[in-house]
Amino acid sequence: MSQTPELKYQQRLSSYFSPSPKKPVKRPSTVVDLTLDDSDEERPFKKQKRRGESPSASSSQNGAERWRFDPSAPARVEKNTTNPFSAREALKNKLLGERASSFFKRAYSNLDDLDSESVGNVNENRDNEPEFWEIAGSSSSKGKGKQKPARTKKAEELGPRGEPWTPLEKQVLQLKHDNPGTLLMIEVGYKYKFFDEDAKVAAKVLGMAAFLDRNFIVASIPVDRRDIHLRNLLSRGYRVGIVNQVETAALKKVSESRNQPFERKLVHLYTSATYVDAMDSVDMSGSSPPPFLCIIEEKQKNNENDVSIALISICPSTGDVVYDEFEDSLMRLELEVDATPYVSPLVPSTRSLAMSLIFPSNPSLPEGGQFRIERFSKLMTFDEAFKILTSFYMEKRHTPVSENLKTGNIMASITAFSPRLTVALAHIVKHLMNYNVADALLETKFFVKFSHRSHMILATNTLRNLEVFENETDHSVHGSLLWVLDHTKTKFGARLMRNWVGHPLTDRVALQERVDAVEEIINSSSEKLVTLRLVLKNLPDLARGLCRIQYGQCIPRELATLLPAFKKVAHAFEPLMTHSEAGFKSPLLNSIIFTLPTLRNSIDEILQTISLKHAVDGQKDELWIDTDKYPQINETKMGLLAVELELQELLSSGRKSAFVVPTPLKLPFFIAGEEYLVEVEKSAGIDIPASWRLISATKTKARYRPADVQSKLEERLRWQETLDAGASISTFSSPLKLPQIEANSAYSSFLDEISQNHYETLRSAVNKLAEADCLISLAQVGLQPSTSYVRPEFTDKDELEIVDGRHPMIELIRSDPFIPNTIRIGTLGESRSKIITGPNMGGKSSIVRMVALIAIMAQIGSYVPATSVKIGMLDCILTRMGAWDDLARGRSTFMVEMSETSEILYSASEKSLVILDELGRGTSTFDGMAIASAVLQQLVRETSCKTLFITHYPLVAAEIEKQFPGDVQNMHMGYTAEGRVDGTRDITFLYHLTQGITSDSFGVECGRLAGLPEDILRAASQKSSMMQTLVQQRIARNRARNIVKLIAKMKDTPVPELLHKMARLADSLLYTYSEEII
Repeated sequence: MSQTPELKYQQRLSSYFSPSPKKPVKRPSTVVDLTLDDSDEERPFKKQKRRGESPSASSSQNGAERWRFDPSAPARVEKNTTNPFSAREALKNKLLGERASSFFKRAYSNLDDLDSESVGNVNENRDNEPEFWEIAGSSSSKGKGKQKPARTKKAEELGPRGEPWTPLEKQVLQLKHDNPGTLLMIEVGYKYKFFDEDAKVAAKVLGMAAFLDRNFIVASIPVDRRDIHLRNLLSRGYRVGIVNQVETAALKKVSESRNQPFERKLVHLYTSATYVDAMDSVDMSGSSPPPFLCIIEEKQKNNENDVSIALISICPSTGDVVYDEFEDSLMRLELEVDATPYVSPLVPSTRSLAMSLIFPSNPSLPEGGQFRIERFSKLMTFDEAFKILTSFYMEKRHTPVSENLKTGNIMASITAFSPRLTVALAHIVKHLMNYNVADALLETKFFVKFSHRSHMILATNTLRNLEVFENETDHSVHGSLLWVLDHTKTKFGARLMRNWVGHPLTDRVALQERVDAVEEIINSSSEKLVTLRLVLKNLPDLARGLCRIQYGQCIPRELATLLPAFKKVAHAFEPLMTHSEAGFKSPLLNSIIFTLPTLRNSIDEILQTISLKHAVDGQKDELWIDTDKYPQINETKMGLLAVELELQELLSSGRKSAFVVPTPLKLPFFIAGEEYLVEVEKSAGIDIPASWRLISATKTKARYRPADVQSKLEERLRWQETLDAGASISTFSSPLKLPQIEANSAYSSFLDEISQNHYETLRSAVNKLAEADCLISLAQVGLQPSTSYVRPEFTDKDELEIVDGRHPMIELIRSDPFIPNTIRIGTLGESRSKIITGPNMGGKSSIVRMVALIAIMAQIGSYVPATSVKIGMLDCILTRMGAWDDLARGRSTFMVEMSETSEILYSASEKSLVILDELGRGTSTFDGMAIASAVLQQLVRETSCKTLFITHYPLVAAEIEKQFPGDVQNMHMGYTAEGRVDGTRDITFLYHLTQGITSDSFGVECGRLAGLPEDILRAASQKSSMMQTLVQQRIARNRARNIVKLIAKMKDTPVPELLHKMARLADSLLYTYSEEII
């Protein structure tokens, strides 16, 4: 085949620009289109095969040899003294005239890698090849003979591994650039992949393999395992983003971007607090999902150590919102009490030292910290905050929202907040909008104020020391106070019970109502209570399901579980006109029975809209009973049906006219997931049309699909994906429109309609069900057959009396009975502080824990393990027990002990119960005695709180009792000691609280019980006796010396004063030998 003139010119031009071996610079071997117009697009040029040593041997054909550039024998030319750039400009004007400038802007835009020297050589070659340039410029101005060469291929950008970036890798780079600090799970086909640093994290945390794939380290998981691995990453404190393919194969095939990679977008962003799991899932942190907390603190002008704090907490999984505002001290004790249960705080970028001690985790190392901390860079002003809140709440008024939004009641509630609290609310709204869970803040009616005036303060160490939520052995719920009290039947009831246990009431009226309800449940035989128990059985997590509806995350299968459950609740009781018609004495029970039937109208309205049968199957396009509710779905279905009919017509016509030869033919044929195939026997020798597509074949048969059938199948697939996945196409002959959700859009609108019109009613019912579940659980505690529990008696007096009290956990765990004990604090004739001494292992710590746990149970509203309990309201229980260090905060064991003691001294009031266990043991004996004595004097003299003080310092106990005879009482744990012939003693612990003081701790005997070698115990016993004798002798000598000095001073003393001093002397002498008297 002869070459055209245009091709000859292109070849000559290519050979002309072939690189010289003397120059290391490589020029792109592409053709420059000298006729390219401004509006023309440059086409890529396919490289010609090269043969032989010449880089462009093909250009030598048809007499073009004289234009070849031969690098082996370069032409001898005179040095061009003219400026090469001016020569180049003249040449451009000659070639292209007025269009030269615009041409060279494009032609040389991709030659950036050529240096100035190589450009100079090009101009030299132009000057020495005038014939070539004349031929190139002789083409017609009308475009005849124009050449459109491919643009010079730009050097591909290489990745860190030396490989060119693929389109997918470029997508990943952009996604990671747009989402810093987020671990991305990117959907690629049927897997979710982690790239680069994210892959390393996934390999470490999830225990999977990570490998090098081109420029990235990659790890992957199957699509159906996404949620499992997502929860694991969130539980370690990571923020995880889900990147999905937002295009389907069938729809992309007809789109303008069909030759580009699938479009991928960040569709979900999660942290452990903002992740709303499925209804049947288990909460990440025990029975309570993690809340999210926003904290703002401001220093007070009159005291730089004290601050004003505003905080708002929200649990997106349950919709619970708690807020508070208070003043706090340097140690931030109240903040620690309020914020301890919350694992994801939102705080300013600059934090105080005290704030860092409460939330010590490093957000860059989420595995090592208890909290994930998000920081906002700048604190809003009040005007900015109010503008954000107004925009957030007022936008909802244009949708079918609740009556509170329509009437402006919510904005009225917001304006009632203080400026500081308003700013905190604005920050948390703005932050949660990024996670699409801010709608939980729409109903301010369900905001609850957390205040120590209505709840008892239980600090973190108190919850730990008393084993309120978990035991100290394996940190499980078994053996904790929650384990004793939680007999709830629902997940949302269990969460409320946990809240009750952690926040005992101090409001006597509310507490009395709760206990009255528990007592009525125990004593009543009402059928309504039986029905209520039956209703609570097998209920799904309605609170979480309701939140998933509110956030638009509830899938049809979950909806098919939720709605029948709500219907079961709504129809359990007949509607009532007033609360009193429920027939109970307790107002709490009446309110519960009254509220549940109010669900009927909402649930019946919802159920009249959808088909539960199709919801179970997950068929969003078939959900609607009223097909006119969402007409776009019907239009899509009609388009799908039309394609099906056209397919049938094609097949029918094929049977009649396509085959006139009598051969074995099966039409249509279905096999291996492929449909509408034509199966033909190979031996028949049929002449198959060229347009038919071979799908599969065996040894004897072949299966084809006609082209028009294939086209209709692709059209049908696009209609199906339009209906299911959400893209909307008017006609497939027209361009593809922007994606508009059909089935998904209709379903999302339906969920939004439920949330806006019925959320308040549904939420109120769920709250009442949770309350009923907790009350019935507390009643079950009082009905335990193996133990004897009694209703506590509440009094306005500041006293605590426990008669025959028992430890609630120990008596359930151990098979042998717990020895009951009686203790009276602040009652008539009884001291407010008790100093408890006694042998090791004698039960001192168990007794003081029993007192605290019974007080907590009573103020929760539960029956208590005792013969009788009389209690005045305690505002807090503060404890200092056990010994451990805190290396994360750089604190030794003794420093932890002193810090907790400092917090107690600052926070305790006269209505507090303070427990100190062996204070001062972490330092030397004399320092420890001094600290124990000073702290106890402060609590007795200044604070005047109820105190239980355990010590092994008998001298301190005797001195304090003598100093405060009416306020302090010494008690010890009973025991019997019998001596042996070999000098050892047998100790029998009685575990009974007895009046008086004991000076012996029996440490050696405790070591014998632990199995220490006998020779060590013998040596320790001898040393203990020697040291005890020596100390007593020193004490006696010092007191005798002081007595002599006192007598010497009394010789000139008047008689009345002398008698007084003689009485003090007698007391001192008696105290000197008190050890022997005891």
